[in-house]
Amino acid sequence: MKISRSLTTMLVLGFSASYSFADFTVSNAGPLDSVGAIGTAGNGYFTGTYTGATTLFGNISFSGDLTKVISGTYASEARWNISNLNTGFSQSFQPSTTSSYSGTISVTKDSSALVWANAGDTFGFESYEYFDDGAGPDSTWNNVSFTFSRGPSIINIGNYSSGTDFTIDTESSSFDTELALYTSTGTLLGNDDDGGTGTLSLLTPGVLADGDYYIVAGGYNSTFANGFAFAGNATGNMNVNVNGTSVYAGSHPAGTFDVLEFTVGSPVPEPASFAVLGLGAVALLRRRKK
Repeated sequence: MKISRSLTTMLVLGFSASYSFADFTVSNAGPLDSVGAIGTAGNGYFTGTYTGATTLFGNISFSGDLTKVISGTYASEARWNISNLNTGFSQSFQPSTTSSYSGTISVTKDSSALVWANAGDTFGFESYEYFDDGAGPDSTWNNVSFTFSRGPSIINIGNYSSGTDFTIDTESSSFDTELALYTSTGTLLGNDDDGGTGTLSLLTPGVLADGDYYIVAGGYNSTFANGFAFAGNATGNMNVNVNGTSVYAGSHPAGTFDVLEFTVGSPVPEPASFAVLGLGAVALLRRRKK
């Protein structure tokens, strides 16, 4: 394994990837019925189009008023399916863990989540029931709002040579971990819960094509899908290893992800770097003319 800079240097620098974006909010006044499973006729549905720069959001905030229709239904059964209609990626979202309730309740949830978005992507939001309690709507939503915001803190762990055979794990962590590997565009290459020692995690993606990747480490009950990830609530000391070398270690708060970025092969220079290279080339030509 060859890394372009030492682990010590990376930890001292502590640099992270950054994104330029504005909050993306999609709202609907309702009523939006929650009838049955995803795709059931009568489920509420609305869309919103993201017009900002390509980005990776790190948080979802939700608010809505939920009204019981069928006696015995639980608020925890009223859920949403969030889908990116351009990529075809989708993920279930559970805004409430409340069981028995009556009348109308106000539901809010602020969730650490990863959501990949490109300019022009249209997102769909479908209300549905995790358990269908009977014919017709089990519950109804009003005044619904989703806001995707603030990017995650991303730690760059450097560059690996083309052809490197990868093994990624959370050995030496102190709690029940989960682990995932994504491409830079949000395609999920693999995820694991208890493939390591005990409740620790292990991924063996093997040789990866040249490009940029994200290691996403979380606590138990995290969920991973193409284009989306939702953090679990387990907490402890996180340790992430790549090919037997620790590349990240630190305290892991509940409901968060540790996101590590790395590149396989030579990184593509930023536009500013191209400009510097261009100036260097001009200077070299001048010297040759002299």
